[in-house]
Amino acid sequence: MKGKNLSRSRRTFVKNLMVTGAVVGSTRSDYSLATPPTNPAPINSGSTDWPRFAYDMHNTRFNSNETKLGRKNVGQLTLKWKFETDAPIQTTPTVIGTTLYFGTLSGYQYALDSTTGEEKWNRFMGYNEEPGSPLQGVRSSCQYHNGRIYFGTGMAKVHCLDAETGEEIWQTQVDEDPMFNRAQVFCSVNVYKGKVFVATSSMQSKIIVLDAETGKVRWEFYVVPDRSRYGGGSIWNSPAIDETANIVYYATGSVRGFMPADPMLFTESMIAFDADTGEMLWYDQLRNSDPFDLDYSCHPMIFDAVHPSRSHEVRPSVGAGSKAGFFCFNRYTGEKLWKAQFTQSSAEGGPDLSSTAVAYNRIFVGSNAIGIRGRKAISATAALHAYTGDIMWWFPNSAQIMGPVAVANGVYYQGLIDGTLDAIDAKSGEQLWRYQFPDMIRGGMSISNGYLFTSTGASVRWRTKNAIKGKKYAVYAFTT
Repeated sequence: MKGKNLSRSRRTFVKNLMVTGAVVGSTRSDYSLATPPTNPAPINSGSTDWPRFAYDMHNTRFNSNETKLGRKNVGQLTLKWKFETDAPIQTTPTVIGTTLYFGTLSGYQYALDSTTGEEKWNRFMGYNEEPGSPLQGVRSSCQYHNGRIYFGTGMAKVHCLDAETGEEIWQTQVDEDPMFNRAQVFCSVNVYKGKVFVATSSMQSKIIVLDAETGKVRWEFYVVPDRSRYGGGSIWNSPAIDETANIVYYATGSVRGFMPADPMLFTESMIAFDADTGEMLWYDQLRNSDPFDLDYSCHPMIFDAVHPSRSHEVRPSVGAGSKAGFFCFNRYTGEKLWKAQFTQSSAEGGPDLSSTAVAYNRIFVGSNAIGIRGRKAISATAALHAYTGDIMWWFPNSAQIMGPVAVANGVYYQGLIDGTLDAIDAKSGEQLWRYQFPDMIRGGMSISNGYLFTSTGASVRWRTKNAIKGKKYAVYAFTT
């Protein structure tokens, strides 16, 4: 069922919302684009910190308040410090004031001084002694909120720690049998109105909403309703929240094994819920049976899209990248507005692992494709018009992009699996700066208070042999 709206009362509410018009946010920048910025301003959006995986609750990965580092001086970036670990890093750094938080695949959560790289504290969050075990690692980027940090771990637990000391306040097991279900929390949390929005990736994937104070379950939703038949629907990405309408959006993965005998709700779907009650408001399913694993592996993003020639025409939108392209919907009705694809679909291709951002009325997308008939695999990055999906600029990459990207002050940032870090002019697609790391970039980057923070990581296949060899990974800090 495409764009099915499940609530008559909600339709009335949405109609009233659309009549009154969407709230359009503003930005401070040394760099202006022809079309004004269109992201609605989320709550607590005034800080230049980077408080969660995707910067704000709308999952834009756009620091609209950064003014120190931008197009004019990004070419002057130099390495300020690096902090080495013995395990890959797949989390985006969270930055609050002079503290940076991140987790590793060895199961540790760290807090560093963001100006010097000096360690403030670390805490082991793992559950066994095998280095590199996916059931041990921290792959969920933490969120800072009211003096606490929240994140998930490999054995399907959600943790709340004191941000200053690292002491645990509570933990909640969100899957009843994580070993049997192969359950973990890959999804980065979103904390809003006293609730922690999260989800699992497993044979029996589900959405869970916890009380931020106590960790108790407020509501939950199984992606595959009939859990006795098939598993899957893993949620790899962070949910997005529209605080104006009190709606939370999730994007789901494929059925386990990819080829069920019958259609299977709600895999490979964009789903909108009432954030307080868990009532499903609408959903759109890309396909109900998929032998190619073309699922959503990118986070939903909330934005207001402005018409290219009629600036008064603004469309409330939510969109996300799947391995088959980028899909954009009316975020209140579920109507599909457009789809864009600029590399071929494949199980290893398309926009992958949250390689998208939105800013300046543009969707920034990194997309991969597999090599066919002996040809080299292709990876490309493009800026799409947020209203139409048209390509504004496009360029090929030297390697695949398999991690989060970011935008701040007129600059788009991306990291590739060959260790290349690029800073790109958000308007023209021109390269402004490049740095080469010794290992792949997997965890994404944060831009905060004049600094660029990123890290090196590896695939989930990292195992003991790499730890024995003494291979090092690191968090890096650049500034001008």
